[in-house]
Amino acid sequence: MIWLLLFLFSHCVAYTNDLGNYFVNIAQASYCVSPGSTWTCPTCNPTLTFIRSIENNGVRALQGYDPNNNAIFISFRGSVNTQNWINNMKIMKIKPYDDPEIEVDDGFYQSLSQVRSDIISSLPELTNSYKTSRIEITGHSLGAAMATLLAYEISTYYPEYIVQQLITFGSPRVGNNYFSNQLQILAIPSYRITHYYDIVPHLPEEALGYQHIPTEVWYNEDNSNYDVCNGNENPSCSNSCSPIHCTSVSDHLYYMNVTMGSDQCG
Repeated sequence: MIWLLLFLFSHCVAYTNDLGNYFVNIAQASYCVSPGSTWTCPTCNPTLTFIRSIENNGVRALQGYDPNNNAIFISFRGSVNTQNWINNMKIMKIKPYDDPEIEVDDGFYQSLSQVRSDIISSLPELTNSYKTSRIEITGHSLGAAMATLLAYEISTYYPEYIVQQLITFGSPRVGNNYFSNQLQILAIPSYRITHYYDIVPHLPEEALGYQHIPTEVWYNEDNSNYDVCNGNENPSCSNSCSPIHCTSVSDHLYYMNVTMGSDQCG
């Protein structure tokens, strides 16, 4: 298992189910490991070194060291109440970056702003302690949106670090088409995993000027099979159920046979 993951990361080859399983457990752990708690949740991989949990105004991120891939991992928690978050989603694009053509969702950007400085300020110490400049970033739901933004920011403003992998689950659309294209130019190894009729990957709507980042990995209902679809909005993957059938919250809370959320923390 470990040798396979090392090969995948170092050679950026095709997506495998093992890769998704590895990161979904890290993403789910962010729902369970609060500041002051220990790395003992049901999906807390004992081979990883947990460093700390950061939480501010309801936004939580975990940091740790992944010895299997010699990387610092960052995992963002999604919304504690998914249905309320969907219902109350504030959709408005802003231009917070140096490149004025990049537009991203204001709510997702403001969420990341709650923990960004703590994450970035800790990276020099962590990368020095563990002798690596590699970063892995993951998250589910709202956490996936924050993970995407952080991957862009690190790759753009902190070139001393390498975003080795961005793996997200049930991500909403984060920004405009130009933002998606800029992520492709940065060549961040990325897989955006979606599950069957999950509603969240269809929010905010394309009609409002939002577009997904590649590459999508779309799982069927029972998570037994998947399709890898290139491009931003491939009609062969989850967009094939749009706009009528992509309305499931239960599919959003179940990835890789792992139930996502705080209720699964034991």
